Amino acid sequence: MAMSPPPIKAVFFDIGNVLLHFDLAAIIKEIAAALGRPPREVARSLLDTTRISALERGEISSKELYRIFREELGYSGTFPRFRKLWCDHFSLERSTAALLKKVSRRVPTYLLSNTHALHYDFIKARYAFTKCVRGAALSHELGMRKPEPRIFKAALKMAGVQPAQAVFIDDLEPNVAAARRAGLQSIRYRGPEDLRRRLQSLGVLA
Repeated sequence: MAMSPPPIKAVFFDIGNVLLHFDLAAIIKEIAAALGRPPREVARSLLDTTRISALERGEISSKELYRIFREELGYSGTFPRFRKLWCDHFSLERSTAALLKKVSRRVPTYLLSNTHALHYDFIKARYAFTKCVRGAALSHELGMRKPEPRIFKAALKMAGVQPAQAVFIDDLEPNVAAARRAGLQSIRYRGPEDLRRRLQSLGVLA
């Protein structure tokens, strides 16, 4: 007789392009226009993989990022203007945020995201979904990033659940695959309607 899967006791949502949309190419163009620099030059400076990794691990502070803008890209604006330029480019996926709110009423719900302090502080101040979750496993606070196995272990420890009792939702297949290898039930995000059906099949939505 087949064993029934354990009940879901935690649901983890990624943020970027799940709850909040962003278009990286458009962001680079907007920043480049504000700086009066070619987009390719801005992308080369800001999208360096080593730098992105350090930023998302919390190894580059907000003030250090501002210094990079000033010294490498010639930015002359104030820190508040820089913060707005860097952060104010998200748009809420309302249907997915509504799903998170519904899920959170039935099952403890958390965020699990590669991010950094400036973005998350901005998101927390602006978007209500951050108030629906029990906690957040954030790369810049933990010093580790998806798809590293240890970030999933840290998230599970925070929630106090076993891997098979958790669901993880992300738009990127490498992150979904890594979570699955860590034992979590994983959903590749393909839009709110598909997500609704997947969550219903797992019993975390009516």
